[in-house]
Amino acid sequence: MTTKKHYESHLGNFYTWMLGDWEKKSQEFKSFLIQKNLIPKFSKKAIDMGAGNGMQAIPLAELGYEVTAIDFNPQLLSELNQNVKNRSLPMQLVDGEITNFSLWKDINPELILCCGDTISHLDSFEEIKAWMEQCYTRLLPRGKFILSFRDYSKTLQDQERFIPVKSDENRIHTCLLDFSDKNILVTDLLYEKINGDWQMSVSSYRKVRITVAIIHNYLKEIGFRVDVSEEFQRMNLVVATK
Repeated sequence: MTTKKHYESHLGNFYTWMLGDWEKKSQEFKSFLIQKNLIPKFSKKAIDMGAGNGMQAIPLAELGYEVTAIDFNPQLLSELNQNVKNRSLPMQLVDGEITNFSLWKDINPELILCCGDTISHLDSFEEIKAWMEQCYTRLLPRGKFILSFRDYSKTLQDQERFIPVKSDENRIHTCLLDFSDKNILVTDLLYEKINGDWQMSVSSYRKVRITVAIIHNYLKEIGFRVDVSEEFQRMNLVVATK
């Protein structure tokens, strides 16, 4: 199943619940931006690729960026739209793929970000590097490039492959990972209590098996300078400068 179909038919239905305390995490990201001095400086334009429900886009807008938020999942874009309205923030929402650079061809961003392991959703290492090259080309000089992603260098085996993600009295979400040399097959299993009975829904999709070392190498080969590389909200977060 494609990543887009996986989100439309399965993961998008409980993605926000899975993330947990949205407000807390959003404020943590805002604090990170302020701490690293990632505030608007020249064009004030920012592109959020794979924006989801706006956990990063909202803080960017609150700090004064003119944000274009791109995502391929209508449900998450609808949630983002409501989050924007609740805060009376200006933002352009775009339904589309992050590889479609024509969606923002007339925008000159000083900041591009792609968080939440979204880059691993692309089809191959080659596509990831080509996408990063396009981001470099479109970014203004001295512009910032922010990525957050998981490091898949360790092969999980046997029981390690089962990841308990989140549970409450009505839902249990478990993720199963199957590793190959270049990819990971991700299976999301959701148990929901409906009318007193537990029902299971399952869907799978593939990710590219990226690592911190691979992403760092791509950034440097393309011409970026890596300024920050640290763990943030259980992911690897990188800030690079053109």
